[in-house]
Amino acid sequence: MVVNESNAILVVLYNKLPGESTTLNMLLEHEFPNSSILIHNNGPKEIRFENDHRLYLLKEIFNKVESVNCLENKPLSSIYNEFIQSNKHVNQYVILDDDTEMTNSFFLAMNSHDDIDVELPKIKSSFDGEIYYPVSSGRIISGDGNLDSTSTISIGSGLIIKKKLVDKFCKYNMTLFDENFALYGVDFSFFRRIYKLNSMGENIEMRSTSVLKHSLSRLEGASSKNAFRHIERILDVAITARQYPSIKSYYILLRCLINEIYGFNLKNTLVILKAFLNGKHPRC
Repeated sequence: MVVNESNAILVVLYNKLPGESTTLNMLLEHEFPNSSILIHNNGPKEIRFENDHRLYLLKEIFNKVESVNCLENKPLSSIYNEFIQSNKHVNQYVILDDDTEMTNSFFLAMNSHDDIDVELPKIKSSFDGEIYYPVSSGRIISGDGNLDSTSTISIGSGLIIKKKLVDKFCKYNMTLFDENFALYGVDFSFFRRIYKLNSMGENIEMRSTSVLKHSLSRLEGASSKNAFRHIERILDVAITARQYPSIKSYYILLRCLINEIYGFNLKNTLVILKAFLNGKHPRC
């Protein structure tokens, strides 16, 4: 498929070579004559992009191809905001991680000229094939249509963000993603900021007409990564309670603290308290 719309596409790699990325391999099956792509290697090892065959292939289908090595595992919130800030000339922004399977419906959505603010693809788990996002008013959305921007959340990978939404954020001198978060919580901060725009009287048009297949960490079995993910999740809970206080966020924080205390996890308890007091991720 030829995607003629003017896109700036971001693909974030972590611990993968370009040839190992499902996302990049699937993009190579299409053409993007009016689009640019930035491949951001977020570590932990440097990639010698100048010797990578995938980049030569990408240059044949994209108007512009850029690559960057950033080995310190930069916060995703900063990566996303800087990407959007440096591509103000395009019509829309597409954020992808390195292991996303894209369907034709997603490329059709990228080509769409519909007057909306953001496209939220339905996220199918590559583990069980079930749809888990977007969620609107507590209900998983499995059909196509418009979404309630006052109650919808989803994950960041696959967002198609129109320039008109970026302009609405700029109007209030707001970035799209909260840079107090580094990993978990980054995606949801985007939607919490949309809620804030709604409260200021802005009308945000959300739609879901496409499907992506994605690995969701909460569905994966036990692995060596689970301890790391647990720390990241409790950091998210603490920072959310500090930055977006509500009865619900305080309740979740209290429950998290009680679980760690009852489990005699002093280190994790201190992690929660420190993150709450600082109001940001240690890497931010």
